[in-house]
Amino acid sequence: MLDSLTSLAQKFQAASLPDTWQKLEQCDVLLVRGDVDCGYTYQGKAYAPLIDSFSDLCVKRGLVTCSVATPYAKFTGIHAHNSPVSCNRAALMVSIFRRVIRLFGSRANSEEWANKRRAHLWSRILEKTRPRYVIGIQPDVALCWTGKMKRVPVYDLQHGMIADEHLWYGGKYRVGTNPRDLPDGFLCWDEPSATVLRKWAPQKGINVRVVGNPWFARFLYKDPRDRIVQEALNKGRIFNNHRPIILVSLQWRLDRFYKHNGFNGIMVDALEKAILETANSYNWLLRMHPVQIRGPDKEIVQGYLMRTFGHLASVEWHVCSGLPLPVVLQQVDLHITHWSTVVVEAGWMGAYSALLNSNICPGGSLENIYAHERGLGLATVLPQDSSAITHWIEETLSKGTGKSSLEDASEELNKFIDEVVLSVKEACNYS
Repeated sequence: MLDSLTSLAQKFQAASLPDTWQKLEQCDVLLVRGDVDCGYTYQGKAYAPLIDSFSDLCVKRGLVTCSVATPYAKFTGIHAHNSPVSCNRAALMVSIFRRVIRLFGSRANSEEWANKRRAHLWSRILEKTRPRYVIGIQPDVALCWTGKMKRVPVYDLQHGMIADEHLWYGGKYRVGTNPRDLPDGFLCWDEPSATVLRKWAPQKGINVRVVGNPWFARFLYKDPRDRIVQEALNKGRIFNNHRPIILVSLQWRLDRFYKHNGFNGIMVDALEKAILETANSYNWLLRMHPVQIRGPDKEIVQGYLMRTFGHLASVEWHVCSGLPLPVVLQQVDLHITHWSTVVVEAGWMGAYSALLNSNICPGGSLENIYAHERGLGLATVLPQDSSAITHWIEETLSKGTGKSSLEDASEELNKFIDEVVLSVKEACNYS
């Protein structure tokens, strides 16, 4: 009940200012992103690494892009790069009437009505912008509908883990899904991710392509004219001693897995104990999730970290949470997480990962998660035991750096943008 009231209050707060989507102008590529996608801050503005990097690539090719923030976003206009427009009030009105219809009717009727209203809003947005492509992160059903009606392809740009067990990407969850409710294509980071989607997506007429990670690519294949990259690299190293550096990727809402009294809500007890026991031997970087940095729980997270580790000079979380992940990974020796997608990105750097989610073990509900990295020996599932964690650290450090799992997909990304450019040119010639 309290969570529902908090969520409702946040929606009303986000809708306190007028919508700005009416100010949209014609563009070649329409980008859709939310606050949770803004894991970086550049020049004082929220920056969505994946979506905004894709935008930067398009702009370099002479394309015009516009950004739309998903409902209830705070980082819009001057507060975010590419000045994303808002549609918070429109979304709130749909949400309110959906609840009323559900109260007096049925859940199915309320959802159908809500999707039609959202589709009407997206229709007006696409009429104003007239894009050739729409790129988003898990685009909602109404946008997928509208894109098909307007004959504008909508693509989902991978932002995290893709696995059979994922509710959005897993084939068993998509068997009965109408193709109109899904994007026209998926832009994946690597072949293992694409393989999951190819089990079902092509049968529904959905294009699956491997284009790499646009954010990582700009740090791996550096352009000296790229200010974001150069400024981040110029900040130097976080630790300058000779101790091994271990990165912990924190995650939000771990209370979904652990309901018992006494759980701190941030990390499992075994990991906390391992950090405290080895603080004199290793440097620890505790990288917060964007929601933990910007969301309503940020004070709770900061309070826990300060109480537990604030007295230790070898434990740091402020700087490493603000730097781009590729820069952080270039400085670390090992990686530990509950089940963060950073496992994949660490593997690109040849860094070994330990997973502390027991559901990933064989027979568990998440047994196929990170199967590729586990098969390569880059990821290992550990029991939630501090001794097991410290033993893994000692043993794995002796191996040195692993073999990178990175696939260079930069050519495929360029090909995709070439197709966007060609589509724009053809439209201009036709008109």
